[in-house]
Amino acid sequence: MAIRPCRPLPVTLCLLVLALAGCGTGLHDADGSPEPSSQVAEIRIANSLTTDALVLNALSANPTSNGLLASNALTSLFGPTAISGPAHIRLQLQDPDAQKFMEYLVGCALPAGDILEWYDPRAASAGPRKWYGKAGLCPDWATSAPTGECKRLVSACILARNNALGRRVELSIRGEHWTGPGVFTMEPVTRPAEQDPNPLVALNSFTPCAGTQTGAARDCGWKADAIGSCTPGSQVWVGAGGPTSCPGPGLGSSTGGQMVLRVCDGIVGCDHLGGRFVTEAVGSCAGSAPVTSFTCPYQGNPTTAWFSVMTAPWSSLDTTSSATVAVSSSAGAQYNLSEQQVYGMREGAFYGNLFDPVALHPQVNVYVAREGDTYTVVGDNVHVQGSIYRKMFSCYDPSWSSGAAYSSNRVCALPSSGENCAATVTGPCWNSNSSPGMCAIQDGPDVSGDGDFEKCKDTLGNVWREPVTTWLNSACDTVQSATGTRSCGRK
Repeated sequence: MAIRPCRPLPVTLCLLVLALAGCGTGLHDADGSPEPSSQVAEIRIANSLTTDALVLNALSANPTSNGLLASNALTSLFGPTAISGPAHIRLQLQDPDAQKFMEYLVGCALPAGDILEWYDPRAASAGPRKWYGKAGLCPDWATSAPTGECKRLVSACILARNNALGRRVELSIRGEHWTGPGVFTMEPVTRPAEQDPNPLVALNSFTPCAGTQTGAARDCGWKADAIGSCTPGSQVWVGAGGPTSCPGPGLGSSTGGQMVLRVCDGIVGCDHLGGRFVTEAVGSCAGSAPVTSFTCPYQGNPTTAWFSVMTAPWSSLDTTSSATVAVSSSAGAQYNLSEQQVYGMREGAFYGNLFDPVALHPQVNVYVAREGDTYTVVGDNVHVQGSIYRKMFSCYDPSWSSGAAYSSNRVCALPSSGENCAATVTGPCWNSNSSPGMCAIQDGPDVSGDGDFEKCKDTLGNVWREPVTTWLNSACDTVQSATGTRSCGRK
């Protein structure tokens, strides 16, 4: 969760501490390009918004700011100059957590390719910036006040994308949209994620090369190809035209010039000799077509492990060559896996409305105070039992061994005491042995088989019709390792 020992220092010093020592949430690269692993129609998106930044930031946790967000177009509140938008919003943006919250709001609301310009008012980094759209759940919010459906679906998306550590975790977000089935669809082939799970570190291998670089050991100019699964301990061959034995038929194929391959552990790409690096392939049998083999790693599951494959031309100047990757294994390895295959562990559903200032806990009012050149975030150290947003809710898949404990670790900044939660955990989403489910449907009709919970109830029995359901690749992706053995077991 966010660490706040640097407040209230003069803003210039505080920002220096943020950059060097990790004080507060990690600051995004506001002028960077959109994260390439995020999808437009197929909503596979990362979560790394810390619970602390979600529940105690100076925008959503401030009644005035919250009300402005709930009732205005985003372009009327933010703009590229120092005088853009209301003075109150400009002041609240002195809070790094408020900036991070808006990054996720825009990512949920606007589609990929859309941007929202804003101005960073902090002295050490003042200047125009951009937030990037990703999921496209409410495109109209850019230019008009959001509808109730819009606010509820974006709220659910933001809540789904938080976790206590702020660690980057790839999610499959599924649900239904009032415009029809075109928003929530499933990727037929899922690509490896192109950013390190640490939200502050991008993978260099997916960036363009500076000048001419060659070979498989370079960390630039690569493309994410696909994800595969294998049996731990088995031998797996991966090729793009090279034979598995000499002489012999080629495995996969290459078109044009020479191609190279890289294999990574898990569903995220890797740099050369990085922590997830497994092997690389250049050529075989005196030929240039690549093929390589590796031993399927053990990742905690005795029957299944995951691997990712990256491709690149031998020369970074080659823009026409391509590879068709294939795999082979005596133990039945699979490749070109779909989103449904990679993200096969249903976590639960998130629903409600963040954008209701009346529903904020009465003890909560986070704001930025100014005294001369010093800006202090006030109210972000409060401890509130239960949820800060009293109209946000979460239910858990009944397959969790300890669903209530898991969900508490997922949505509470202080899970051991049940304080500073982003939502109220209502119970199992679907019927379990111990209690009835909170949702009326466990596979909405828009995309058959995607396993999205629909029509979910809160603790008072009110039905919320815009939940989102999250699916994970691994059970313990979103919770702290210290508590993982207690809370992320599956039945």
